[in-house]
Amino acid sequence: MNIYFLPSLLSLAFNLFVLAYVIRGGSVSRVFTTIVVVFAIHNGIEFFGYLLDANPATVETMFRLYYVATVFVMLYMLLYALSVSKLESLITTSISIGIATVLSCLILFFDSVVAGVYSIGYSVSATKGEYYNLFSLYIFSTLLLGFITTYIGHLRAKSELDSMRCLHSLLALTPITLVFATAMIFKILNIGINATGLVPIATALFLAIMLKTESRHKLSNLRRLLPLSLERQTTARMMDLLDEYIKNAHKEDVYKDLQSGIEKEIINYSLKKCENNVTSTAKLMGLKNRSTLYSMINRLDIDLEELKTVKSKNS
Repeated sequence: MNIYFLPSLLSLAFNLFVLAYVIRGGSVSRVFTTIVVVFAIHNGIEFFGYLLDANPATVETMFRLYYVATVFVMLYMLLYALSVSKLESLITTSISIGIATVLSCLILFFDSVVAGVYSIGYSVSATKGEYYNLFSLYIFSTLLLGFITTYIGHLRAKSELDSMRCLHSLLALTPITLVFATAMIFKILNIGINATGLVPIATALFLAIMLKTESRHKLSNLRRLLPLSLERQTTARMMDLLDEYIKNAHKEDVYKDLQSGIEKEIINYSLKKCENNVTSTAKLMGLKNRSTLYSMINRLDIDLEELKTVKSKNS
């Protein structure tokens, strides 16, 4: 055994931790639960492959299983992207699973994709079969489709939350995409490199990033960290109001000033999110009609023309 088993062991431990969280009642989607299980199987096969003896037949079987697990890792990342982007359907799911199943059978029972294995010093790599490029094409295709679907989901999102979930998914897909793409390029070029040490790290990063999205759905927290975001600016101004209240809590009318200040910030924020469209803003705020919002704007002395001027300058 050598140190190359450590990434798979650590990633397996993290996968099992996430799975335990899910089983204990973590509020996550069905497809996310499935992808955690698939990732755990993938890491488990890799880890136990390092523990096996040097029997060639056993090593080759484990390696074929590892390739099959990789196919299903890519499958469920694609299904997750479709789910987040709200583009999933029975047809797309069935076609995706069917292609993955056929490819897995070719890998497991025939030599057309994986013809055997050979040692590269610290691990083993696949001997390419006649149709090995089918596996490479599948990897590239699922990664590309995952990026495309999440980006389309972002463009078509009907709410800020859905948009942020898609952008968050793109971020999570990046490390695992880079690892698989690099490994496939080296393999096509016949360069003896094995990315099995990096794959478990990339999958763990994917789960770690997506777990926040799945378990909390508080993606506005991310925007509050961005220096120039509207959320960051609004939060800073509201904290200034609170600080002023704390310093002058004993003074008359200070609470009313805090209340009207916060209400004004919320309306300003909502107007900017809706590009100063009063009707859309009233709907966003859950008001009965825009007349109610106009009354609030007049009461709080909000200058709509000034907001439009600020927006045009920022543009």
